[in-house]
Amino acid sequence: MINAASQRKFAYFVALSLIAHLVVLYGVALELPQRTAEPLPLQVRLQPTAPVVVRPRLRPRPHAAPKSAPAPIVSAPILTAPPQVAAAPVFEPAPPAMDEPAEVGPAPVAPAELGSLPVAPPAAEPTKPDSKPAPVLAQRLPRQGEITYDLFWGNDKFSVGRTLQTWEINDDSYRLSSISETTGLVSVFVRQRLAYESRGRLTATGLRPEHFTTQRVRSGRSEDAAADLDWSAMTAMIGNPQLSVALSADAQDLVSFMYQLGLLPLAPGRIELPITNGWKLERYEFEIGGEEELQTPFGALRAVPVKQMRRPGQETIELWLAAEYRWLPVRIRFFDREGEPSGEQLVNNIRVSND
Repeated sequence: MINAASQRKFAYFVALSLIAHLVVLYGVALELPQRTAEPLPLQVRLQPTAPVVVRPRLRPRPHAAPKSAPAPIVSAPILTAPPQVAAAPVFEPAPPAMDEPAEVGPAPVAPAELGSLPVAPPAAEPTKPDSKPAPVLAQRLPRQGEITYDLFWGNDKFSVGRTLQTWEINDDSYRLSSISETTGLVSVFVRQRLAYESRGRLTATGLRPEHFTTQRVRSGRSEDAAADLDWSAMTAMIGNPQLSVALSADAQDLVSFMYQLGLLPLAPGRIELPITNGWKLERYEFEIGGEEELQTPFGALRAVPVKQMRRPGQETIELWLAAEYRWLPVRIRFFDREGEPSGEQLVNNIRVSND
C-alpha cells in the first residue's frame, strides 16, 4: 500500500509534468531575468487634463493592489523576431529620492497647470520647405514617474510576467525606459527579458529622441540593436550593423511615441508617425478612436484607443491613453504577423513625482 508521503510525491511530480506539457503545447518562448533596480520611490496624485465630471461607476478606485498572478506574461515584442519588435523599454538605478509618496488618483486640475513642458529654452526645430506646422502641446509629463503592468500572452491572456516603464526629466533632456520579464512559474521553465531605452531632448514640439536601444535576452542569448538620430544632419544610424537613413522631423522611437501622443491634442481620425524599433525606421499609421471605458487592475478608466492600421505580414500595436491620468498609456496590445493577439500589458499601478 502506498503511504501518504509517497502519494504526495506522486501528486507533486504529476503537477510538474502537467505544467511542463502546457508550456510546450502553448509554445511559450519567454525568458526575462528579474529586474535589478528598485522602483522609483515616488508616488503622488495624478492630475487630469481638464476638469471633468465623472460618473461614480467610472471613478477609478483610490488604490487597487496589483493582481497576484501565479503564472507570468509576455508582450508581443518578446515573442517575435527582432526586426519586428513592437512593445515597451532597460532602466538604470532609480532616480533620486522624492517627496513622500501619496496615493495616486484623479483630481480636478486648473487649466493653468496644463501649460507647456517645463524645459529650458527649446532648441530650434530643423526647417524644411515641406515641413508640417509645429504641433501645439496640450499636456506635460511630471519630472519622474513609473507605470507597472501585468503582462499577458496569447489570445487567452495567459499571465506570464510584468512590465515596468519609467521616465525621468532633467532640464531639457529626458530618459524613458521599459523592461518586460517573465515571472513566477513561467520563469522557472523559460526566462525571457525585453528592454528598451529612449534618451533625447524636450522641445517646444515634445519629445525628440536621440538614442534608442533594444535588447532581448532569451535562452541565454542576447539580441541587440540601436538607433542614433542626428537632428542637425537629419539622418539616423539604425540597425545591427547600423545603416544610415533619412530622418523625418516628427520621428519617434518605439517607446517615446507612446508618451509623445499623450502630449498632443487627441481627436478622432488618422495620423502617421515615423517610428524606429532599433532595427529599422518605418511610418506607422494610427486610427484614434473615441473615449471608452477600460477595466484594469488599477480600476475603471476612461481611455482613448490609438490603434495601428494593420500591415500585411507585419506586427502591429494598439494602446489606450487614460483621459484622467495625463493621457499615459494604460493598456498596450501586440499582434503577430498574422494579425492574431500575441501579448498585452495592462496597468496595475501608476506613480509620479509631485512636480
